[in-house]
Amino acid sequence: MNKDERMNYLYSVIYRMSICVLPLVVTSYIARVLGAENTGLYAFSSTVACYFIMFGKLGLDNYGSRTIASCKDDAQNLSLAFFGIFVMQMITSILSISVYILLTVTVFKNNQIIYWLQLIYVGAILFDYSWFFYGLEKFKITTIRSLISRLLIIIGVFAFVKSKDDLPVYTGIMAACFLLEQLFLLPFLIGKVDRVRLRKEDIICHIAPNLKLFVPLLALSIYNWMDKIMLGAMLKSTAVVAFYTYAENIINLPKGILTALDTVMLPRISSLAAKSHKEEGIRKMLNSVRVNSFIACALAFGIAGLAPNFIPWFLGQEYRPSIILTMQLSAAIIPMSITNVIQTQYLIPFKKEKTYIKSVSLGALINFILNAVLIPLYGAAGAVIGTLAAETAVCIYLFTRIKNIMGFKELFSALCPYLLCGVLEFIVVYILLNLKIPAFLLLIIQVIAGGCIYVSSNLIFAIYIKKEYRNLKEIIDRI
Repeated sequence: MNKDERMNYLYSVIYRMSICVLPLVVTSYIARVLGAENTGLYAFSSTVACYFIMFGKLGLDNYGSRTIASCKDDAQNLSLAFFGIFVMQMITSILSISVYILLTVTVFKNNQIIYWLQLIYVGAILFDYSWFFYGLEKFKITTIRSLISRLLIIIGVFAFVKSKDDLPVYTGIMAACFLLEQLFLLPFLIGKVDRVRLRKEDIICHIAPNLKLFVPLLALSIYNWMDKIMLGAMLKSTAVVAFYTYAENIINLPKGILTALDTVMLPRISSLAAKSHKEEGIRKMLNSVRVNSFIACALAFGIAGLAPNFIPWFLGQEYRPSIILTMQLSAAIIPMSITNVIQTQYLIPFKKEKTYIKSVSLGALINFILNAVLIPLYGAAGAVIGTLAAETAVCIYLFTRIKNIMGFKELFSALCPYLLCGVLEFIVVYILLNLKIPAFLLLIIQVIAGGCIYVSSNLIFAIYIKKEYRNLKEIIDRI
């Protein structure tokens, strides 16, 4: 990993973490002030809005980044690609916004003000061209705008959200800050592209390849978002949606560290693939699997051990049902992290869309069927089972497709020591729950002890058991 890649990775980590960490600053406050019913309603409405954003953008986050990365050294082609993609995005966004307005008028008649405020959130996709800056590997710009947006959210929430009646205020703040986040990029676009005369073909040519990446994105959304919609629709309880959403949010919090590497490596490996440097791109991907596995195991077992203390302290006693859900969902971090690397750093850069589509479609199908069967029987626990089964199935399927590059034996060899060290970490963190000390102090002790156990046990394995793992820095440098 060269200096530019390290800096881009750092910026990407900061960006991804800001998406999760800074809003988490207000999560405890919002959970107590608005209550489970209101936070569940917000989670349900924002999930609906996310679907319309997804339909408005189609597969642009990945397709746009890949396309820009492949032509960034040619100013003429870069400008043609940008404007062609952007015009297509405008058309699909307007269609999506129109359908959202229609459904708000006809279907979402209860709590309609919340859905109207979410229209600001949906409408912001008209100005979202962050994919352009990802393709150029300008991660510093997107990081700064994200930090500013999250800080505005914190200020707005603490200044204006004071009671359970302020759910519309909270919704408006979140939506408005998302819109400002997109508008922030406009000045930085000036000078990056030149005016060009677009032909109809310059727009149409992006539709088919973009749709190839949209299909897996749609399937992916089924087991990322559909569980909350199915919980709300089947159980008729926004409180259950809140319990599940907060458990999922806690799991998603550290995912920023994992997806940050994928965000940085996608344009880099896409560029290598475009220049026919396939072997170097594959090498980077395989080393990313090892690094992400190391991080994912630490996070999965650590979160599972921290949940019984963290959730009541952070969210309040009302959210105790989220404890077991968080402990169960944490297991999904491991297959999810490996899957993301293969999809983002191998399938997309090397244009293996068919395998990508099959993998996420398999996960979506398993998740949807299990949710439909298990949610009415087991509630939120049924949604957890669906998520774990889907993530595991997708990971296994992908390794059957890349077995000539990295098989199950190699994966097991890389993953086994991290799993064993993670179990030790969990045992220590969980035993510490017996300490009769203030929750916050206990949390600090758990984090320090768990981290020390995980790192030290990995070092012992690296030094005394397996030479391949003696120098983690060497593995990182290979990326």
